[in-house]
Amino acid sequence: MVQVNRVRRIIRKIDPWTVLKVTFVLNFIVALTIVLGFTILWVLLVNAGVPQGLEEIAKRLALLDENSSLVGNIDALFSSVVFFAAVYLLTQTALATIASFFYNLVSDLVGGIEVVVLEETFGEDQTKRRKKEPKEKNKNKETVLMTITKTIKRLREDKKTDESITYPEMPRPDVPRDIEEQTISETVKNIQKDEEEYK
Repeated sequence: MVQVNRVRRIIRKIDPWTVLKVTFVLNFIVALTIVLGFTILWVLLVNAGVPQGLEEIAKRLALLDENSSLVGNIDALFSSVVFFAAVYLLTQTALATIASFFYNLVSDLVGGIEVVVLEETFGEDQTKRRKKEPKEKNKNKETVLMTITKTIKRLREDKKTDESITYPEMPRPDVPRDIEEQTISETVKNIQKDEEEYK
């Protein structure tokens, strides 16, 4: 099944160099076909005897002298056709290139030409996407074993962080509590005595 989507595109810039190359090749082909077409047509007309008949009619009507002929001046006729083809080639290529420059200037001001493009997507891509979607869903599903292993890892990490925390120093268990209190009280008494002596 083919799905068609309408997409809008804007042509903002045209490269003048590419326009020059493409139009030169196209116009060269057109000029070549003009020259070749004229030569083939002339050969067919000469074989059919059309120019000779026209010569006789022109001589009877006194449009041509008796010594002049249309068939004899073929070189001038072909050179004029080649000249016309060369002028056509150069003028058409130059006009197209100048037109691309003007289009770029105008598109900077106005915004370019908007084109609506139809993009076709085939149904095979959709079936492939549908086949891929269940695999991705299965990847996201967790088994019971996976959840258990994740919770164990979290618990281990929590234990490591608990071990890394430093707690304040507690009284040593090997020293009796009474002695520790006496020494503290003695130090306080000594400090008081020192203060009285200084007074």
